[in-house]
Parts: sequence; C-alpha cells; structure tokens
Amino acid sequence: MERFRLYATQIIKMNKYEIIYKHFDMHPDYRGYQVRWANDKAQAIKYICPTKPTKEGYGTTKKGARIQILEVNEIPIKE
Repeated sequence: MERFRLYATQIIKMNKYEIIYKHFDMHPDYRGYQVRWANDKAQAIKYICPTKPTKEGYGTTKKGARIQILEVNEIPIKE
C-alpha cells in the first residue's frame, strides 16, 4: 500500500524511509532507529535533523542533541 497526500489538484507519492543514527547523549553503542514517510531521503533526514548534516553525517536534532546519521534506507512498500 502506497501512501499519498492529496492537495487541491495534485497527488504526491510518499516513500517510507528508515533512519539509523548515533546519539551522543546515550551509551556509545546505542543506535537510534526511526521510520519516516517522506518524498526523498533529504526530507526524511530533515524530520529528525532540521539543520543540514555535515559530510560525515553530524547534525543537531530539534531539541539540540548531537547525532550522527549512519544510514538512510528506503523501505519497499507492497502494492
């Protein structure tokens, strides 16, 4: 099932992404995991890290915590 957003005259197809990240306020072996619906990988990252991450993946969350984004994978959706 695909997820769609319906606006006045257009339908936008949304994809499902999993984001795996390292949280520096947690134990060193901790890996965070979130699933987000977004148009592309960049938008999925912006949902958890509003500032653009560096080349190494370091960024700041909305609440000010430092994270490092390790992976962003698109989850296949069954039709």
